Amino acid sequence: MNRGTLPLEIRSVRNKRDHRSFLHFPWRIYRHDPYWVPPLLSEVEAKFDPQRNPFFKGGEATRFLAYRDHEVVGRVAAIIDHRSNEQLHERVGLFGFFETIDDLAVAEGLLGAAGDWLRARGMDTIRGPINFSPNDEHGLLIAGYNSRPALLEAHNPPYYVPLIERLGFSKQRDVYAYEGDRSDIQGDLANLPPKMLRVAEAAYRRTKATIRALDQKRWDEEVALAHYIYDTALSTLPLHVTISEEEFSRLASSFRPFLDPDLALVVEVEGQPVGFILTLPDINQALQKVDGRLFPLGWAKLWWYMRRIDVASCKVLAMLPEYRGRGLEALLMLETAKKCWEKGYQRMDFSVTGEENVMMNRIINRLGARLYRHYRIYEKGL
Repeated sequence: MNRGTLPLEIRSVRNKRDHRSFLHFPWRIYRHDPYWVPPLLSEVEAKFDPQRNPFFKGGEATRFLAYRDHEVVGRVAAIIDHRSNEQLHERVGLFGFFETIDDLAVAEGLLGAAGDWLRARGMDTIRGPINFSPNDEHGLLIAGYNSRPALLEAHNPPYYVPLIERLGFSKQRDVYAYEGDRSDIQGDLANLPPKMLRVAEAAYRRTKATIRALDQKRWDEEVALAHYIYDTALSTLPLHVTISEEEFSRLASSFRPFLDPDLALVVEVEGQPVGFILTLPDINQALQKVDGRLFPLGWAKLWWYMRRIDVASCKVLAMLPEYRGRGLEALLMLETAKKCWEKGYQRMDFSVTGEENVMMNRIINRLGARLYRHYRIYEKGL
C-alpha cells in the first residue's frame, strides 16, 4: 500500500509523548539540510510554557501533530495574540512552528485543524508562519535557501511555498534579510558608498551627536531606555504592536549572555538618548554545532564555536521620530561597521526588515548591503 494513501490523523498535543514528538519532528525534515540551525529544545519548550513566556498573559495557543501509520509526518501551532488584535482592530489567528513532509494532504490537514481552532474562537483570518510574534522567527523563506539563517531568522525547505499557496494562502507582507561582506569594501570603511559617508559626516557636524556603548552596570535602566525608544520609534509603522516591558526584558535577557556591549550603541543629542542600534554575534554559527542540546557536551561545544564567530547580526536600529531624517541612522550604522571590522568580523547580517519599513530598507541599501534571504508572511480568510 502506498504510504500516501494511508489514513491521515490530526490530533492535538495532549501528553508528554506528543510534546516530545512536536519538539523533535524538525530533525526529520532537515537532517540533510546543511544550512538548518537546530533550535535549542529547551528554548522551544519554554516558549510553550505559560509560566515562562509572557506572551500567554495576552494570548493563547495550541498544537497539532499529523500522524500517518502511527508516524508523525507534520506539526503546527495555532496562536491568538489578543493584544495584537485589540491594537490593530483585527480578528487574526496565527499559525507557527509549521513543519511537514512534502505532502499536500498533510499540510492541508494541519492548517485545516489550526484554522478550525481559530475560527471556533472568533478569528476570521489565519496568518503565518509566525512563531508567536514578529519578535520571534516569522515568515516563510521564499528565496535564499543556500544560506544559513542568522539569529532569529526562519528557515524552511523550498517545497513549503507551493504547498501553502496551493491551499489558497496569499501574500500578506514580505520581510528581508541583507548582508554585507568585509571584502566588499576591501576592509576599509572609506570604500563604503560615498553618499552614506557624506550623510554620516553631515549628521555629526549638524547635531554634534555622541555615541556611547551600552552600560551593562546599569542594565535595567538601559533596557528600559531601549524599550521606550524601540516602542516609540516603531509606533509610526502601520502594523506595529506595542511590546510589553516584560516581553522586551525577556528578549533582552536572552541576548545578554552573548552580548557585546561595544556593538550595542546609543546615540545622544545634547546629552539626551534619541536612538540605538543593537548588533549581536551571530550565535547561530555556534548553535548549528550543538544539535539542539546543551547537555551533556553542548555547553563546551557552544563555548568553543562562539569564540570563532565571524558574522555580526544587526537586529535593531531605532530612532525617535522627531530625530529621523537627520542622518543619525547613518552615523550609527557607520560606527557599527567600524566596530565590527575592528573586532575581526568578516560579514554583517541585517535582519529582518519588513517591506513597510521603507526608511530602514533605504538605509541598509545605501550601506551597500544586498538582499540574501527573502521571507513572506501568508494569510487566508477563515
